[in-house]
Amino acid sequence: MKYSIISDIHVKNAGDSAEKLLLTFLQSQDVQSSDAIILLGDIFDLMIGPHSQYYSRFHAYFNQLKILLEKKITVYYVEGNHDFHLKILYENFFKINKHLSPHFFKLSNGFTLTDNQKKIYFTHGDDLELHNPGQKIFKSIVTSKPLGFFANYLLPYFVITSIGESSSKISRNRNEIRYSKDLDVTEIKQNFRMSAEQFIKKNPYDIIVMGHSHVQDNYTSENNFQYINNGYAQNSKTYISIEDGNISFKQLET
Repeated sequence: MKYSIISDIHVKNAGDSAEKLLLTFLQSQDVQSSDAIILLGDIFDLMIGPHSQYYSRFHAYFNQLKILLEKKITVYYVEGNHDFHLKILYENFFKINKHLSPHFFKLSNGFTLTDNQKKIYFTHGDDLELHNPGQKIFKSIVTSKPLGFFANYLLPYFVITSIGESSSKISRNRNEIRYSKDLDVTEIKQNFRMSAEQFIKKNPYDIIVMGHSHVQDNYTSENNFQYINNGYAQNSKTYISIEDGNISFKQLET
């Protein structure tokens, strides 16, 4: 088996550098030779609910998704903390594109797959992160059924875009520092390794693949599992490849 995985691209607008990176990944000959492509959350900086405007705003992405599904390449989408409540959006996508089989598209908060007799868990990671109670409270609220109903049926698209534009302005300067290649990320890296260790205690896996931290890592634990994170894709310009149990980071040519 062969899996190609990417997370934390944070596409804001059509044509931006993040979208170009996403399309480079999806159009890669190596990626398209995979048994499955896994989008591990925060692919978009803000995508919430089933708004049809997303189809036109991110036309290039949805068009490339159609091409992959027409080729019968399985695509897994793990919802993150920037892109969630997407079930109806993709249900409508298949209603519009009746020739496509939804069998080849999987949407969830996490997936378990196997490769070369190794059991692998794929998750965005925000639900497993230790020492960040604020994030857990935020996630539990926004993914709750009442908020899900609001996002799916009552929240107008223009409100989503306004929130996105406002939050982008506030976070831009912070993110330039937080996700800088020169930042000392030792504490973040250790926290996510500990988070993986805690999760594995109750959930026996051979490999756990996470995003969310924006810190690239390939950690082999004394407890006989590996934790993998591709980091912030716009910095790393890489994706994760798992093939016949072998893990590697592969470079994206942009």
